[in-house]
Amino acid sequence: MSEYNYKLFVVLFSLMFLVSCATTLVSNEEAREVEMRHVIDAGVVTPRQGFGEVVVKRDQGLNTSACRSRVFVDGEPVADIAPGEKVTMYLPVGEVMLAAKATGICAGGLVEVSARVSDSKTSTFRVSYGTWGEFSIQPTSF
Repeated sequence: MSEYNYKLFVVLFSLMFLVSCATTLVSNEEAREVEMRHVIDAGVVTPRQGFGEVVVKRDQGLNTSACRSRVFVDGEPVADIAPGEKVTMYLPVGEVMLAAKATGICAGGLVEVSARVSDSKTSTFRVSYGTWGEFSIQPTSF
């Protein structure tokens, strides 16, 4: 194999690998609740009167237990969620900052999004990897 063909092969293989990193949306009904052993702050996942419900779920894909995403609320860690899992949190009504950070072998730095918590409507967010491997957290209606 010539040097040019080898470089072309490496580039194409790398692109194929990056494209395969994209994850797939999972509905709230399909997502499994995170196991308590992966919950860092049990107080946040306990239902409380007058608090609002916020769901943060992780897309399916990159299915490996060594690849979790740590979920934070206002800078405090709440839980480590795996692909296809969700954490249901009960937070004070008002503005909070949600964040996610890849842990283990996964790539992805800290990503954040502002969230408005309401006691009359569940807010839902998804943690995902895009086509080019970009890591994100964003609101979702699914």
